[in-house]
Amino acid sequence: MECVNLPDTLATIIPVRNTPYANWSDDSPQLDRWLRKWQRLFTFRSEGDDGKGHTMEIPREQLERFVPKVRTALRRIWTEQDVRQRDWYFYRLRDAYSHMIVRAENPYLLDVTDVQGVEKLEQTSRARGDNPEQKARFFETWTGADLLEDVPRICPFEAALYWLQANQRLMLRCGGAMCAAPYFFRTEKGQKFCSPECADPARREAKLRWWNESPNSPKNQAKRKKKFAR
Repeated sequence: MECVNLPDTLATIIPVRNTPYANWSDDSPQLDRWLRKWQRLFTFRSEGDDGKGHTMEIPREQLERFVPKVRTALRRIWTEQDVRQRDWYFYRLRDAYSHMIVRAENPYLLDVTDVQGVEKLEQTSRARGDNPEQKARFFETWTGADLLEDVPRICPFEAALYWLQANQRLMLRCGGAMCAAPYFFRTEKGQKFCSPECADPARREAKLRWWNESPNSPKNQAKRKKKFAR
């Protein structure tokens, strides 16, 4: 789930801490490193022509389009307070990934955004004399809609999302104003910052406030003693 902290496309980030995503863009070496690190997350099991199960990978070009969508959805999940909306974002991510797997397993399927391809299907259906029901089944077959009706097999990406959905209480956004990787999992109760570096400014501010406002601070105790000594 590290992609939640990938900077926006072509954005330039000045990191407070050393992060692997500073100055990241869609065509940068940082994206290559991230994909190499997490490539195993985007794998799935599929039955080959030999009838045996094989581990397959989502093609790189599809991942380059998918990762920014994952990043955006995860940021919404991380900050959204409404439970129903968070659940919807989780579903949309899992559903989108399921679509990618179906297309990776069946490269012949037609993309519904392919205007020319859809028009060819329309022409073929008319030439066959299909009635509305036959035409609907014809389009379902060639767009893969019928393949999306069953619950898909579990895969690493969906398993990670399922774990995240079950552990939403651990998801926090760092309170550090200049944090370069603000989305993190808390490790202790009451935690507000992802690291001591991000917590330092707030800690110093709290100490300064205590020094100036608390009646127990040495500064204010000295004032009281001086006042009563007069």
